[in-house]
Amino acid sequence: MQVSVEKPEQGLEHKMTVTFPSDDFDAKVEKRLAEVRRTVKMDGFRPGKVPLSMVKKRYSGQVRQELLGETLYDAFFKAATDQSVNVAGYPEFENVDMNEGNIEFVAKFEIFPEVTLPDVSGLEIEELASEVTEADVDAMIARLQEQRAAWKPAGAAKKAKQGEQVVIDFVGKVDGVEFEGGKAENVPLELGSGRMIPGFEDGVLGMKKGEQKTIDVTFPEAYPAEHLKGKTAQFDITVHSVQTKQMPELDEEFVKAFGVEEGTVEALRAEVRDNMERELKRTLDVKNRQAAFDALEKATDLSVPKALVAQEAQSMLDQYMQRLEQQGMPKDQMPGLSADMFTPDAERRVKLGLVIADLVKANNIEASPEQLDEFIADQASAYEDPAEIREWYDKNPERMSEVKAIIVESNAAKHILGQAKVSKVSKAFDEIVSQKA
Repeated sequence: MQVSVEKPEQGLEHKMTVTFPSDDFDAKVEKRLAEVRRTVKMDGFRPGKVPLSMVKKRYSGQVRQELLGETLYDAFFKAATDQSVNVAGYPEFENVDMNEGNIEFVAKFEIFPEVTLPDVSGLEIEELASEVTEADVDAMIARLQEQRAAWKPAGAAKKAKQGEQVVIDFVGKVDGVEFEGGKAENVPLELGSGRMIPGFEDGVLGMKKGEQKTIDVTFPEAYPAEHLKGKTAQFDITVHSVQTKQMPELDEEFVKAFGVEEGTVEALRAEVRDNMERELKRTLDVKNRQAAFDALEKATDLSVPKALVAQEAQSMLDQYMQRLEQQGMPKDQMPGLSADMFTPDAERRVKLGLVIADLVKANNIEASPEQLDEFIADQASAYEDPAEIREWYDKNPERMSEVKAIIVESNAAKHILGQAKVSKVSKAFDEIVSQKA
């Protein structure tokens, strides 16, 4: 095999010219055609009895084309290994030539860049800190009560207020004509929820059971339906019921409904606090890890392979479309998206991945057995049978590898935070876990 590599003065794209004998390729073609002959069907012949000459005449071109692609890739990556070229992504072949017993091609490809890590001690990072207070536990229990609250009809004289629910019929008209989707009956509507277009819920405030009213509401300019954008509509509203929210008592039945068998408020508070502290720890780890990596990425000057960025962008698009499908959106109704919209984030992900990998290698960062046990124990603690979860991890090497990767990444962030100029910033629990931080 003859190989020559053209290296650019700058940038990551290289060219490689490869020439090698076609003997093995010809032998592979003959072998594949013999395999095709055993199963191919042709009029007048039993399966496996078609003359090889006829098989070659019909399928030789197709088989050679299929095998040529495999052969070019095999030859390219063997040549790259021999030349100690660190290929990023896949090559693009051009000038493929087959003559005089040889196969020659030119491959354009990118290589992984040389990473020059910044001085981590010079990075400035804000590290978040927080704790779960008694007031936070009170608020969480109140939210649990809110989730199990029931709507109870109020008296006929009750006027609807913010935070209360009405059951209504409505008919919408534009220029006196009803429009599609503008009519419904017995609709429960919590006032202040923002479910309806701006102004609609305000128009219902103060109405009583049995009352009828017509309100004017203007559709936003950004409304999805073209024929309604910016239009003023009249809605005829009939209120069937005004309902107030009844909170459940903090009694034994309520506590046991959350799986706390002791049935006491104290046991519920302990369970809630434990879950909140676990969630807070995980969220702080994620945010502080990201802050460390953001600082590292911004301080590193690095060109990334376009091929890897394109692959990452396509992967992000595929994941996004899968989420839409899981949320119930039919494929034929999905928006027309392209991988290009994910390119900026994909470029950043690729760059950060390369930089972190180099940081991990340069500092021999690993996941210790103790960290693996602690991570899995923490994951398992949220389940009824922790031993079953532990066994599941032990029997799934792929999942265990994912855990190791998570721990290594976390250790890399700790390495950065341990050396950088870190300023502690304390925030409330709700600010941290609600993504406002």
